[in-house]
Amino acid sequence: MIFNMEFKSNFAKMISWAIVLIILLGLMLAFYPFLAESQMNSLFNSVLEGFNEPARNILGLYDGIDIVNIGDYIALVYHYLAVLIFIFAMQLGANSLSKEQSSGNIEYIYSNPISKSEIVTGKIAANLLIYILFLIIMALATVGLVLGISSIGIGGSESAQITSFEIFEAVIKVFIGLLGSGLVFMSIGFFFSAMSKSSLHQDAIAALFVFLIVLLTIVGKVIGDIFGMIISYFPNEAFRPYSFVSADLNIIGLIANAIIFVLMIILTYSIYSNKELKY
Repeated sequence: MIFNMEFKSNFAKMISWAIVLIILLGLMLAFYPFLAESQMNSLFNSVLEGFNEPARNILGLYDGIDIVNIGDYIALVYHYLAVLIFIFAMQLGANSLSKEQSSGNIEYIYSNPISKSEIVTGKIAANLLIYILFLIIMALATVGLVLGISSIGIGGSESAQITSFEIFEAVIKVFIGLLGSGLVFMSIGFFFSAMSKSSLHQDAIAALFVFLIVLLTIVGKVIGDIFGMIISYFPNEAFRPYSFVSADLNIIGLIANAIIFVLMIILTYSIYSNKELKY
């Protein structure tokens, strides 16, 4: 019952987010043919040389990245789109447990023989499935758009050399990272939702939290030193798309985020199980 209710309530939201992000994805991928041309690529690289390393890292243009390489370019595109994906993932979690009290559905739920832990489990499972479906839709859209670019032969000889294997490999690597980082943000959202009595401002709180993480990441890259090391453990940095494409993984950061995910889920169960629900 809980699983079905949660899935149905978020399915339309997931489709809306997917449509918006696919439009943005298409616009960003449309620049690839122009950047793949040798003259434009040389111009881009010469402009890039004028930026210092922190600025390049903030822009997602890490050392070794080659925007002519389709895998690297997809990673660059999702360096920016990931912010919106994180907001979506965290909003799923942040609204999950508190919205039933706001809507008054909690009375109906408790009229059935169901425990609080079963409510949490049902909502986590439903939102996890929603997020995975969302990523599958985005991955298929990415593959389709890139194949479309390569099939019509725009971008010169460089674009013609793109193989289906390269596209699928890059997309799988990028979306494994997005799955991991999104689950961490979603678990934090569940934690916030377990503590909240209302879902009224949860979407805004989730968006502000993600923007705060992004802002701290930018500041950390500029300052460097210890602060720079700390932000490397943030989920958006530990799971950054280019790290997966280039196989340069921050293993300690991945383990730290796995611990955060487990801790947030445990706290969610604990807090919600001891929460007095008013209805």
